This record gives sequence, C-alpha cells and structure tokens, in this order.
Amino acid sequence: EGLISFAMAHKTDETKWRALGLKCIEEIDKYAKHSPSNCKQKLLLLQAESAFLAGEYVTAAKKYDNAIDSATENGFTQDQALAFERKGILLSNQGNDSMASVCFAQAHNAYLKWGAKQKADLVQIKIGY
Repeated sequence: EGLISFAMAHKTDETKWRALGLKCIEEIDKYAKHSPSNCKQKLLLLQAESAFLAGEYVTAAKKYDNAIDSATENGFTQDQALAFERKGILLSNQGNDSMASVCFAQAHNAYLKWGAKQKADLVQIKIGY
C-alpha cells in the first residue's frame, strides 16, 4: 500500500496519496522496531520514496542504499531488487543515466536471483539498461 501510494503521488500530485504513504511509514515503523530483521528494509524503502517525492534526492539515495544493505543482510532479495530499481529511477530522473544503468542491472540480477524472470525481463525491456 505504501509503495503504491507514493507511486500515485508521483503520478498525480494528489496530496491524499502522499498522506497515505506517510501513514504507511508510521505503521511499518512500529513493526521495524519490534522486528528489524524482517521490516527495516521496507521502512527504509518507504522513507526513500517519501524523500524522492519531496525532492530530497540525496536523502532518498542514501535511504535506498540503506534499504539495499538491510535487504541484503537479511536475505530479502525481492526488496533488494525493488530498492535497486527505484534508486535507478531516481538517478535516471536526475539525468545520471550511467549510475541508473548500474542500478537497473543490479535490480535485474536480483530479480533473477529471486526467481522473478518476467520482472527481470520487464526491467531490461522497459528501462532499457
């Protein structure tokens, strides 16, 4: 719900979506405090999305990196892939296509590792890394 809300906020600029995304951050923060090994990467990813939406690109990039590290450390390959993909989109939006391409390649590899070949193919086709 949180990622979808932030995606809709990017697409529509409607404040209700940002508010819903922020509410999701509050909820997942509660879970992350009790079980960081299961939820920390999700919290960091949502925080990155919030920062991206707010135009805080340096903060967003750091949060994506932290989400990637947490997902890697705790074995959540799907969250690692998603964070790489979203960081690639951030970098691409900033005009940093070379670094974005690296992130998309890492997302592609992580999706393959997770067993999501169609998603990996979609990243490769849609993003064109």
